[in-house]
Amino acid sequence: MHWHERAIQLRKEHPKMTNMEITEVLNREFPEAIGYEAVKRFLTRQKGRITFEDKKEYTTDDIDEYAKKVHELQKVMAKLNTKQVKATFTINDDKPVAIAHWGDWHEGGLGVDYDRLEEDTETIINTDGLYWIGMGDYKDNYQANIHPGAQYEQIIQPGMQDLLVKRRMERAADNCIALVRGCHDDWDKKTGDKDFVSAMCEITNAINLWHGGDLYIKFGQCEYHWKVRHKYKYESTLNLENAMRRIMEMQGACDVAASAHLHNPYFMERHLMGEFRIMLRSGSYKVWDEYAQKLAGLKGKPGVPCVIIFPDKRQMIPLMLDKAVEVLKTLRETGR
Repeated sequence: MHWHERAIQLRKEHPKMTNMEITEVLNREFPEAIGYEAVKRFLTRQKGRITFEDKKEYTTDDIDEYAKKVHELQKVMAKLNTKQVKATFTINDDKPVAIAHWGDWHEGGLGVDYDRLEEDTETIINTDGLYWIGMGDYKDNYQANIHPGAQYEQIIQPGMQDLLVKRRMERAADNCIALVRGCHDDWDKKTGDKDFVSAMCEITNAINLWHGGDLYIKFGQCEYHWKVRHKYKYESTLNLENAMRRIMEMQGACDVAASAHLHNPYFMERHLMGEFRIMLRSGSYKVWDEYAQKLAGLKGKPGVPCVIIFPDKRQMIPLMLDKAVEVLKTLRETGR
């Protein structure tokens, strides 16, 4: 009797026996070594009186090899992933500089103050010593399956909006530090696994700060710590600083906590956790929209809060863009 026949016999007589148990019996009864995989392959080809001659099947070795390749693929993919939640950079200058928080462009949307957006773009591009962090929502990007009906509030469709954002990024690339992904940008990732902001980071050669994270700024004799997000939970309409204060309480103190999202710019400085901290929120160029009006008759307010920092002393001055540019020019001209 061949072991094939004995294996079939054992399966019929003892239907609850496992393939491993059948293998053990076969190895006791037959002189040649019979492997578990050979027994398993043979028995899976048997179905009553039917023997499958070329039935496709796999082994546990195949599964192990597949798992190994998956793990290797993740390592290779990680090399292509530029997203990070912590980054350090050095500003090589011996004069004060300003860091602007610029976002919520909503390129392509209706109700956007495009004149103000273009004016601020020129200011940011042409001001010596001014750098900027992108705060998200660079395009309106409404799609049919995202907030149905909102797509009708766009002048142009998302594909063409990409071109406009890309062009503005190209123009302002030289002094861009980092980009954060906003809610509207994130819809690309949700609906088509397209990481629009990663592509913009390649254009600007900027840090891809994903949904937000920590920036450590080395500047002269000083180091500054920023926490930046497009939005953070614990937002309050009564206490504008609440989300920024909570992010420090939950994740640790920083010099500047910055967010966007609510289309309402502000900055403040207050003593918190042993030091004076700056909390700020960038505004939006999307002044008019159906949702805000329906919610409470709200309007968006353009605004680019900036923080002037110094290389020889730990000092920070928060100002809105126009005033920040005036003060920065004076400081850099006088060398103070």
